[in-house]
Amino acid sequence: MSVIGSLELNVILEQVKKQCSFSLGIEYVDTIKPSFDPLVIRREHAYMKEALAMCIHEDRLPMSQIKDLRDILLNAKKGRTLTAQELIDEMFLIQGIQGMLNYFKSMNALAHEHLSDLYDTLIVHEKIAKEIGNCLNQYGEVMDKASPELKSIRSSLSRIDGEIAAAANRFVASHSDSVVDSIVTMRNGRAVILVKASDKNMYGGLLHGDSASKQASYIEPASLVGLNNRKMELVEKEKEEIHRILTMLSRSVAAIADEEISNIETCGILDAIFAKAQWGKLHDGVAAELTEQKEIEIIRAKHPLIDPKKVVANNYHLRDPKRILLITGPNTGGKTVSMKVIGLFVLMTYVGIPVTAESSIIPFFDNVFVDIGDDQSVVESLSSFSAHIKKQAEIIRSATENSLVLMDEVGSGTDPKEGESLAISILNYLRDVKATCVATTHYGRLKAYGKRHDDIMVASVQFDQEKLEPTYRFIEGLTGQSNAFEIAERYGLPKSIIKYASFLKEQAKSQEDILIERLETQLNETTLKNDELNQKIAEVKALQESLVKERNQLLKEKDEWHKNAQAEANRYIEEAQHKADEILAQMRNEQAKYHEVLNVRNQLKKIQPLEEVDETNYDDITYHVGDAVELRSSNQVCEVIKIGRKEITVSLNGRTIHVKKNQIRPSSHVIPKNKTNTSVHIQSHNIYASMSLECNLIGMHVDEGIEKMKDYMDQAKIHGLKTFRIIHGDGTGKLRKAVHDRLRSDKSVKEFRLGMPQEGGTGATVVTLN
Repeated sequence: MSVIGSLELNVILEQVKKQCSFSLGIEYVDTIKPSFDPLVIRREHAYMKEALAMCIHEDRLPMSQIKDLRDILLNAKKGRTLTAQELIDEMFLIQGIQGMLNYFKSMNALAHEHLSDLYDTLIVHEKIAKEIGNCLNQYGEVMDKASPELKSIRSSLSRIDGEIAAAANRFVASHSDSVVDSIVTMRNGRAVILVKASDKNMYGGLLHGDSASKQASYIEPASLVGLNNRKMELVEKEKEEIHRILTMLSRSVAAIADEEISNIETCGILDAIFAKAQWGKLHDGVAAELTEQKEIEIIRAKHPLIDPKKVVANNYHLRDPKRILLITGPNTGGKTVSMKVIGLFVLMTYVGIPVTAESSIIPFFDNVFVDIGDDQSVVESLSSFSAHIKKQAEIIRSATENSLVLMDEVGSGTDPKEGESLAISILNYLRDVKATCVATTHYGRLKAYGKRHDDIMVASVQFDQEKLEPTYRFIEGLTGQSNAFEIAERYGLPKSIIKYASFLKEQAKSQEDILIERLETQLNETTLKNDELNQKIAEVKALQESLVKERNQLLKEKDEWHKNAQAEANRYIEEAQHKADEILAQMRNEQAKYHEVLNVRNQLKKIQPLEEVDETNYDDITYHVGDAVELRSSNQVCEVIKIGRKEITVSLNGRTIHVKKNQIRPSSHVIPKNKTNTSVHIQSHNIYASMSLECNLIGMHVDEGIEKMKDYMDQAKIHGLKTFRIIHGDGTGKLRKAVHDRLRSDKSVKEFRLGMPQEGGTGATVVTLN
């Protein structure tokens, strides 16, 4: 298994891919592999650090309009005419790139000098986007204004449709005995009329087939043939003109294709960078600090793949003169997890992913070597021990003083005495090479070996002797027991077996072993009590700091409230004095009329007495759109129309005002519901943002459909929508007839007509309001 797989970096990268915004970002994440080149490491680390700060400040990079259009752009370069939708996607791509640049410009307060090396290469082809937008609407339809010729053709089509409708109506009126349905139907783009099958040959023209029942036939009377021919010619001209416009736009896109491909590839790189940063934000990650020294320091590290509710945070330190960390302790106690988290954090830092710790210092290594797990192979005739030795031989041949070596259960899988001796010899070799090494073991002699050398730090994972279970806490400077008997008992091994094993163990102990075990037990107990005491001290300190901070904040807020209240009082006093002066001046005027004096007196009554200082915390009040509120400074009643993260937008006498929560308070005033509010008026200039351009009645009964149409037309009038489609389908014709009857009786309807082929034909009615 590779280093990436052994340390499960591949699982982290799979999670990162879910944070990507488009396909190319995912492709780039798939290619990520750790580099041990310090220049590459520094670059990826700098990108991640800047991106993480931006994600924390303003959420993710806006890339919703970015798509991988490289194949489309290459087709344009080859001279292919792009479809309208492909051109619209290109326009959105250009707008999306502009949006990304605006995002970076909005982050001026944050450092992003390294990311600027990437986004400064982006080129915004605003002229091309505008050119496409002038010809195509957001649905990919070519608009009339795309060219004078297209406008002229469509004007002629509109006229010919009117002539066809008139001619068809005349035919229907004069041959009502033969006509089955008075509604003109379209067949292959030509207007036809449904008549009795027995009369189909009476009127000349063209036959277009029979109905499903064979009781009626679709005919194109001679009076319609010429008109239909003229229409078909215009339709062909329209297609040719649309193709010419699309070809023209495609050539414009072809001219910038290379630059756009480069833009897309840069967006893919940025997407991958911000996906890693977003992953870090979601997992409370931080950017590790890189150091030239051979020093590892990780504070409150949490393995990112362990359940956050269960994971235990640990601290890891390894610095000169100590270059080897030897982890001891019980099975399933967290030795391998501790070793893995160190190696994983190194790789995550090298590929630009935040680490899940409070803080971290990671050095530069020229390689990371891993021997974790059991790679025994039947095919290669490798036992568990042979597989380990094969890996360890490769590590020993390649490791240097700048390498990181991770070895799980070094020397295991063979005779304990031989394995123990081999483990000591391997660690001794790595000490001579001066490689940085993290190893786990159960061997007693290897623990003693570690204790005797200053360049080896011995540590353990803790085991709770009372609960007979591991705590997963990592403790430096302490060797741990394997606790094999306790764990075996917990998993149900008979007590008689455990008792006999304990007896054999005691017989094999030397006096030195007994003394060491006793000292380790005492040290374990002391360390546990010391940790509990430190934890309580930290909790008390944190509580004290919180209380002091809260008290200072309350004093600050109280001071501000008093200052504001005093300023408000002074303003009211000045107002009252000014009004009093005006009243006295008017009363001294002998010509002052009674009703004028009375009017001034009433104005004076409007001056409110100074109220007590309001100590309500208005920041904690929750508001909803439509709530009535008062401005605290003037008592004026407003309506909440939008709620933002930092501000609330209210409507006051037709004006839109942005206020903070502490500037308003709830009001008992009732906002009239039938009054058109300011927000609707403001948005009415853009009907597409507020309502659909069509009302779909397909599948509804007549009464249900008419009711929905009435509601839709009411909304259309409110929003200022003049033209829209009612989609009723063909069916039996009952719903269409009811729709037309309703429209005829509505005085707000200026005109209505059946849809053109591109508008839904006889299955839709186009309505124009006054």
